[in-house]
Amino acid sequence: MNIFGLPLHPLVVHAAVVLMPLASLGALVVVVSSRARERFGWLTVAFAIAAAGAAVTARISGEALAQSLGGIAPLIATHRLYGELTPWPAVALAITLPAGLLIRSRSKPAWVAAAALTVLAALAGLVLVVLTGDAGARAVWGT
Repeated sequence: MNIFGLPLHPLVVHAAVVLMPLASLGALVVVVSSRARERFGWLTVAFAIAAAGAAVTARISGEALAQSLGGIAPLIATHRLYGELTPWPAVALAITLPAGLLIRSRSKPAWVAAAALTVLAALAGLVLVVLTGDAGARAVWGT
């Protein structure tokens, strides 16, 4: 998968590396602060949806890049393992955060459940994007 002759994976990975932490940190703030929720809730949802799209695209393009390189070095295998997991919390965040915002005024137990799932998805997304990025950087730069 190429865009203008460049592999898509390194390009889209940078979007995921920026958007996932922004969405995750924003979601954590939105969950704990009603003022932030009112002001930035839906903006954070937009970041979460974009992060999920970037994470899924990074995974798909990473698989295509690995196939085109014809073999997986041990360092890339670690990156690939984390990269296969990263889209899951990203998509979960893109689902649980807007769901929570939509139901928060209707049902307190449902809001608490959605908020808890949002926090778990945000934390898992942060951890996995850091682990994936670190493993990718080590695979490329050999550090």
